[in-house]
Amino acid sequence: MVDALDADAYGALVTAAETYRAALVVRLAGEAGLRTGEIPRVAPRHLREAESVAGVRILAVPAIGGDEGDAAESTGPGDDPIDRETVVSASLAADLDRYATSEGLDDDDPYVGVSPRRVQMIVSETAARAADRTDAAPDERVTPSALRKTFARRLLVERDVDPRAVRDAGGWESLGTLDPYLDPLDGEALAAAIAGEEDAAAAERTGTTALAGFEALADPESGDPVAAVPAGVLESDRWAEAWVVRRAVGGEPADVAATAGVDRETLADRGATAEGPWSDAIADRTPTATDGHQGTRGRPAVAVPAAYEGVVHGALCVVAADDDPVGGTERRALAVLGRCLGRAITADRWRELLHSDAVTEVEFHTRDDAAFLARASERLDCRIQLASTVDVDDEVSRAYLSVDGARPQDFAAAVEAAPGVSDFRVIETREDGCSASVRLAAGSLVRALVDRGATVREASAADGRVRVAADFPEGTNVRPVADGLRDRFADVRLASKESVARSPRTESSLRDGIADRFTDRQWAALSAAYHGGYFDWPRGSTAEEVADAMDVSSPTFHNHLRKAQRALLDGVFEDGTERSVRDGDERAVRNG
Repeated sequence: MVDALDADAYGALVTAAETYRAALVVRLAGEAGLRTGEIPRVAPRHLREAESVAGVRILAVPAIGGDEGDAAESTGPGDDPIDRETVVSASLAADLDRYATSEGLDDDDPYVGVSPRRVQMIVSETAARAADRTDAAPDERVTPSALRKTFARRLLVERDVDPRAVRDAGGWESLGTLDPYLDPLDGEALAAAIAGEEDAAAAERTGTTALAGFEALADPESGDPVAAVPAGVLESDRWAEAWVVRRAVGGEPADVAATAGVDRETLADRGATAEGPWSDAIADRTPTATDGHQGTRGRPAVAVPAAYEGVVHGALCVVAADDDPVGGTERRALAVLGRCLGRAITADRWRELLHSDAVTEVEFHTRDDAAFLARASERLDCRIQLASTVDVDDEVSRAYLSVDGARPQDFAAAVEAAPGVSDFRVIETREDGCSASVRLAAGSLVRALVDRGATVREASAADGRVRVAADFPEGTNVRPVADGLRDRFADVRLASKESVARSPRTESSLRDGIADRFTDRQWAALSAAYHGGYFDWPRGSTAEEVADAMDVSSPTFHNHLRKAQRALLDGVFEDGTERSVRDGDERAVRNG
């Protein structure tokens, strides 16, 4: 059984969470004390402002059977009775708000819409990733239960919180159950405790110094997130300077994209874009702290990567206003802010593509063994057309395929022999092939391009070669995209690149009018249902089969699908109503 984590190990674990959801899973257990079965049940409606203490947020925890190892299925918060309430830090509350906004969650939608067993897997996978990155990593066997121990130990030992408050916040049955988390006190420690000596101001400061950066990023009026975050960070007296460095491309130097508290010329004079913690953060994709460097005027500083789904756009750099070292809590909060900034940059690129009049069309080819479709097409001598991919979670996709020239049983055998590919499901059988879906845990060239802000137009595999055609916003520098793809697929090459005017026929006018109505989860449910044959007659898949393929419960799938259908029909009938009114007016004019 893994014991509670120390501050460095816990910080390494949070930093290794490369997605919003994985970070929330770790932090809800490690900083709010939630059990495995409770994490999938909390929703935005459970988070509220404390009435007695300004700036403090309280999270109501829905009741669920079992204890910390409970892995029973959860279908969402619904009207579950409340088991207890706990307090969440300012940075965790801001991250929950940001995630709910970015995912379009309703008040009753769970923050983490997966099963408790998947929660356990996310923690385990994040711990394994942390172990590969740093010596301070926790044991790879870490569990949500160990994170609850970390929660208890941090409050009891590091912050000297009243054990009764810890008992009630974590839902432990008695004070005696907290004894294993407490070390015996020597005389000096007893004297300090009785005298009440504590540095409350420092403890409070470490949790809030990045809060204004989150608020600036979430502000719909902020416009450019790259400029908003440094300015927001400086609202805290803790920081004197902040800036964003855009990742260097090829042989070109890094570029300072936005600053606050310092100008670009001064940073250039210091050599801020040549070397330092910011360049290390970009290269290593992990936060880097320093007690002093020429580019930071010799003061403590920290740089965190601005990254999303493995794509590093650059780094957020902050310099302390005094000589106090940057604490572990501050580094963790800034690391999460960097991930939020990376996601916002990616979202801006997608919006640019949606609204641009011209696009950069690219085509990539690969024969890499890591590309499953390439291997399968060569082994079976068949042609595979990718109809769609649907994100199951942060690291797993379900691919919907049309296979010509291979029998379903032969393709199933190829799936069984391929690492990272599983759960082959036949949707429709044809004389010379089939329509089917597979679960991809090892990633794909298509998903890698989408994560980098592209819209994929076509993807196919034949004779051992994968071909993917995609569009980027006009002016996108494709070189770093290609470099990033080669990290995953060694032989991938850019076969063509062309800037073209967007054809008005490339997008459906209906989809143009309603695309913004869908959340990511609603679109995933609608896409999975469509490509899974749910709307065919007779049906190729039942709702339960589609939900199982997406690794969600049937009620959760129905919830997102029904909302997506409503958004789709609103677009049809709202437009139709306007046309009917307009047509009626025209008839009235013609009839006098």
